[in-house]
Amino acid sequence: MNRVEKALNYHKKGYNCSQAVVCTFCDKMGLDEETAFKISEGLGFGDSDSYGTCGAVTGMALVMSMINSTGNLDAPDSKASTYKKVRELNSKFREKNGSTICREIKGLDSGKVLRSCDGCIEDAVVLLTEILGE
Repeated sequence: MNRVEKALNYHKKGYNCSQAVVCTFCDKMGLDEETAFKISEGLGFGDSDSYGTCGAVTGMALVMSMINSTGNLDAPDSKASTYKKVRELNSKFREKNGSTICREIKGLDSGKVLRSCDGCIEDAVVLLTEILGE
């Protein structure tokens, strides 16, 4: 099963968009699935209220942070690099879907759905696999 299939299966199982993306990359982040699930629980549905950033997008940021950060608590030296990679992911997601905001993507005000949740999850996973060279 590839990562996209795995993420979509998680979503079908009831994981929110962020959880579906984050849990798909546990092996790359060195996290067990329960921890990844808990960390990303409040980030689905646009930070829990549809007005915020899409859960799949926040999931991408969490995955990239875990993979790219040096974890150097005394001299945080990887922030700029992580920010750059997350901006690149966000930009590509926005270019593909017209927004990174859940409410806009779901068309809650306009009535025009830009992308389904499954589509957003798929895009996030594909973008991560591309930037990670998989």
